[in-house]
Amino acid sequence: MTTVEKPLAVPTTAPRAGGIGSSAVRKEDDRLLRGDGRFTDDVEPARALYMAVLRCPYPHARVLRVDTSAAERLDGVLHVLVGAQVRAATEPLPVLRPVPGAPRLPYFALAQDVATHEGQPVVSVVATSRHLAEDALELIDVDYEPLPHVIDVLAALEPDAPVLHPEVLDSNLLAANSDGSGDPEARMAEAHVVVEGRFRINRVTALPMETRAVVAEWRPGARELTVHVSTQVPHLVRKSLAEVLRLQESDIRVVASDVGGGFGLKLGVFPEDVLACLHAMALRRAVKWTEDRAEHFRASTHARESVHDYRIAADAEGRILAMTNVYATDIGGWNSPFGSAQLSSVVLNGPYRVEDGYAERRVTLTNKTPIGAYRGYGQPEVNFAYERLMDTLARRLHLDPVELRAANMVKQEDLPWRNPTGAVYDSGDYERCLRMAAEAIGWDAHRDAPRVPRADGRLVGIGFSSFVERTGYASARFLANRGSQFGAHESVTLRANRSGGIDVYTGVSSMGQSSETAFAQVVSDVFGIAYDVVKVHAGDTASSPLNTGGFASRTMIAAAGALKEAADELARKTLRLAAGKLEAEAADLEIAGSVVRHRDVSGVQVTLAEVFTGAITGQGIPPGEDPGMEATSHFEPSDAAYSFGTAAALVSVDPGTGEFDVERFVMVHDAGTVVNPTIVEGQIRGALAQGFGAALTEELRYDPDTGQLVNGSMVDYFVPTAADLPPLELLHTEVASPVTPFGVRGVGEAGTIPPGAAVANAICDALADHGVELSSLPITPESVWREISGRAAHVDTHLNPSPGDLPDGGDGY
Repeated sequence: MTTVEKPLAVPTTAPRAGGIGSSAVRKEDDRLLRGDGRFTDDVEPARALYMAVLRCPYPHARVLRVDTSAAERLDGVLHVLVGAQVRAATEPLPVLRPVPGAPRLPYFALAQDVATHEGQPVVSVVATSRHLAEDALELIDVDYEPLPHVIDVLAALEPDAPVLHPEVLDSNLLAANSDGSGDPEARMAEAHVVVEGRFRINRVTALPMETRAVVAEWRPGARELTVHVSTQVPHLVRKSLAEVLRLQESDIRVVASDVGGGFGLKLGVFPEDVLACLHAMALRRAVKWTEDRAEHFRASTHARESVHDYRIAADAEGRILAMTNVYATDIGGWNSPFGSAQLSSVVLNGPYRVEDGYAERRVTLTNKTPIGAYRGYGQPEVNFAYERLMDTLARRLHLDPVELRAANMVKQEDLPWRNPTGAVYDSGDYERCLRMAAEAIGWDAHRDAPRVPRADGRLVGIGFSSFVERTGYASARFLANRGSQFGAHESVTLRANRSGGIDVYTGVSSMGQSSETAFAQVVSDVFGIAYDVVKVHAGDTASSPLNTGGFASRTMIAAAGALKEAADELARKTLRLAAGKLEAEAADLEIAGSVVRHRDVSGVQVTLAEVFTGAITGQGIPPGEDPGMEATSHFEPSDAAYSFGTAAALVSVDPGTGEFDVERFVMVHDAGTVVNPTIVEGQIRGALAQGFGAALTEELRYDPDTGQLVNGSMVDYFVPTAADLPPLELLHTEVASPVTPFGVRGVGEAGTIPPGAAVANAICDALADHGVELSSLPITPESVWREISGRAAHVDTHLNPSPGDLPDGGDGY
């Protein structure tokens, strides 16, 4: 196992142009930069109709009466659906990744007797134009009986909280899942010190550039439902629609040509997808719906919100003895297709070697928009908790926080290693990333410097956040044991063409993750063909083999193996057919760009176009060879691969106002073997932007009295722009994973994990003399000021000291 230190965008060797390791120009860029992408809203079938949805204005309400007669009389309105009709025509929406032990909640595309969150669909209307459909919504008369609501995840668990689904549950606890090993309580009792805290993680939204959209078209004679939809998982949408609409999967084609960002939000079927299909089947005309931003904030799944009660026990030298995390995670009014995040339990201990640990997830219902997947999916949340407490522990024991981390990290020689909740870390050099980040940020010079104001009156601090990130899934068996309705494998079809190129067919949507480029690079590298003549066809269930889709940083981990197997199979056949044409042995031939040539005899060669054409027509192929030139492969990795890294932030803080700036941010990351350095850098930068947004500016806020979302617009929800981000310094190590083809690890989510903890630790370092301990996201100047002023709760220890009771007032290492 080797570790290579290098800037992220510079390959360690000179890879073949277009092959693995090269910064090949993205195949997606030409059409997207020219405005030639084909997103769902670009699909305009002839005589298309348009859908609009009436939504519940209350967080919790009984639907007493719905009168749609005036809307139906409006000229241009062609179809109206209400809850009873949907219930009669469909099954409840499926949950693709159920919460273990949770009962199924009957969630239909339109509210039935009770709506459980603001924005839940109640009536759906189709008209000849979008504005007519929306006008019709104004004519619908709905009588609601507002019911008591609960929007706080901890208050929802109180005995006197209103129960959202009393027909199924006697409380708002959907399920509690626990895992762990050893005896953490015994270790807590014998520890020299226990640090603990309650950490609140904010509710955010993925906010992709393209909102959700669907175009449904039904051909009754052919019994064919074609659904263009903005999704990350076309084949899983097809499966779900078949179940909900009571159709055969073979009756449905799902197409997701270009997707303008997903980030986990576009997983599974949403109510509007079902409604558009029902309207289209009733009217026998195409029906289109595109979500506006107001709907997006109230009806698309939210993410993150949770409260973590975390503890770390250590001996006097700082050796960690145990870690525990009992957390309540808000799932909203219903269990969405991907539901509650579980990775806060999976990576309970981060990169630290802990034998005794325990995690308990309490999945809790509240009267808010349902929660779903979002980039990192539980890992940024738990990282904030354990990394904040690592700094608290260092201050308590007068230890250098870098040395404390290094001493407790899982070592290279210990890997693979099973953590307390059963995750198997495959390989890596965690300490190397930590040391690189500390050196790059200038920790040694800063560590012993007094925390005195600069000339501008600001205090300077440095903070770290180390992490491991699960990428991909362990196996189909692992998923089956948890009731998941999808697999861990990926599937591709490679088909040669008469022009001498290869067409790649995949169900993975093109949504900005550059899968078209990376897939073509792998095929080019394995087969030996030129990168430019490999074309990837993505996101169409009619042409691609059944597959899982793009999420959980799993695509390259699984797809690389499928691509390699299929490309190897095609290459072997190509060499056999070329050997017949050249009257040579296949072992003496090689594929080089557009030809198959003899390794030792100059000039003896045949073009790939000629070989492929012969195979496709079946003319002139050797005896015993079947005609055709294509291969399909289904590949499942042997285990999940774990990316890892450390981030370091340098901040300056005004101790009088709480105003702060992130002046430098260093990210050291390992994604295993890098297929395309430029793509990896782009993925990390994009994820960091979302990580900083969730850490510093973004939060969906609900009014406790009305239960309504108060900042559901782009004016009030503060997503960062490029101008708001700090300078980013990216460094990279490259440790090949032993459990994946080529040694690749996932990269898509890593940047979302460490910003919150790194910035919070830097602020607390700067304000060490003030005893500040931050425990909530987002971190704002106001929250820092309140901490300085002593108006907010401080992270506690088992001795429950006040900030001034910490050794040396909390400063020094």
